[in-house]
Amino acid sequence: MIDAILGFLYFLFTFLMLPYGYNCFLMVYFSRRYREPNLNMVKNHNMVTIQLPVYNEKHVVERLIDAICRLDWPSDKLEILVLDDSTDETREIVDREVAARKELGVNISVIRRSERVGYRAGALKNALDYTHGKYLAVIDADFVPPPDFLDRTVAAIETDQKIGIVQARWDHLNRDYSKFTEAFSLGIDAYHIIEQSARSAIGIVNFNGSAGLLRTEAIKDVGGWSWDILSEDIDISYRVQNKGWKTLYLRDLTVMGEIPPNMAAFRTQQGRWARGSVQCAKKFLGAVWRSPRTILQKVEASIHLTYYMVIMWMFIALLVTVPLLAMNKFPYISPPLYIGLFGVCTFSSFTLYYATLRWQKQSVLKKLPYMGLLALVGYGISAKVSLEMLKGLLKNGGHYERVPKYNIVKKSDKIESSYSVLKELPWLEMFMLVYTSLGIMFAFVNGSWGIMSYLFVYWMGYFTVAFSITPL
Repeated sequence: MIDAILGFLYFLFTFLMLPYGYNCFLMVYFSRRYREPNLNMVKNHNMVTIQLPVYNEKHVVERLIDAICRLDWPSDKLEILVLDDSTDETREIVDREVAARKELGVNISVIRRSERVGYRAGALKNALDYTHGKYLAVIDADFVPPPDFLDRTVAAIETDQKIGIVQARWDHLNRDYSKFTEAFSLGIDAYHIIEQSARSAIGIVNFNGSAGLLRTEAIKDVGGWSWDILSEDIDISYRVQNKGWKTLYLRDLTVMGEIPPNMAAFRTQQGRWARGSVQCAKKFLGAVWRSPRTILQKVEASIHLTYYMVIMWMFIALLVTVPLLAMNKFPYISPPLYIGLFGVCTFSSFTLYYATLRWQKQSVLKKLPYMGLLALVGYGISAKVSLEMLKGLLKNGGHYERVPKYNIVKKSDKIESSYSVLKELPWLEMFMLVYTSLGIMFAFVNGSWGIMSYLFVYWMGYFTVAFSITPL
């Protein structure tokens, strides 16, 4: 009975992954149908408020304020709000920079709260009471928007009075800082260049939390920002669209930002995103399927909201594999069937990254090692991501674990070591390293060479993550 249940679970969670892999074909296809909107020059400049949520960003906040003050927009139509919840020397840097800009005539001010209620979403919601702009731009501390950011996003949002959100594409300041930032950037590029443009062509685009312009009326129409879940950006996106507002993606407008420069920061970021996304799935999937959206839009919205579930299903399949091997009861799968189903799935995923690199005119051959590294990292963070998703399934909200920003651009730049995220030992990955080693041993004893190879990929993933996190 036990081996039958474990075998069923293995097949169930293994085959649940397939639709997400095959969906990559659709993403590539619809990304080719994406068309950048024709934009006219803005003539009548409306008031725009830029909100800069900041929390202990001493390394990047000066660069951020400088970039915002360089935006091409009439000074009498621009309001800059620094939402500073910091508890370290960032406060002094912000006060100094804001005072200096005010002397130059810039309309910039600081908003501080006595308590950090609701974390980032709470700061954004609180700032609505101080916002006078018709449009509202949100820029995270590690981003550097180009001078024409407002010209282009405002021109885009004014093409239709029902557009509530315009999202720009993320690019990277520190892509070539290390082999890990090269790999991480490839994953983010695939999302922004292919997936976001494809969903824009389909008719569903989400705000990514930074480098976006929102219509203030649309935010207020849905009751403002919410912090009952950790991904307030996905939350506001679906609430706005459920109210009938449209969203728009600008693939040709890029805003530079920092990629997490080390494994510890990336692991933290992915864990939070996974937890927040599954909380959004619980909150919105029912409303998505009750909405008047097309079937394609409903399917793609469902895949988007549950995307991180793939990692949890991978992890559960791994968990049941080892005891099945220990009992020598691993279920037989016809090799042609397995290769046919999962070979096509793997090829579909490859086409996503291939299309991403070709669109950027980058060498696919030179990037193959980074594609492999990205895949290993995906396996290696599966335990952390699955744990965070389980927390999200059981409970809304939670602690907003920030990702440190270091102003890392050049290879010679050094990471400042005071952040606690760098001081955590990867106990979870170390345990899974031992667990997969046991599975490899059982597979060897049983002569299950194909499964042994499968487990070795997981082993390499956990090894890569565990020994790339060096406590300082």
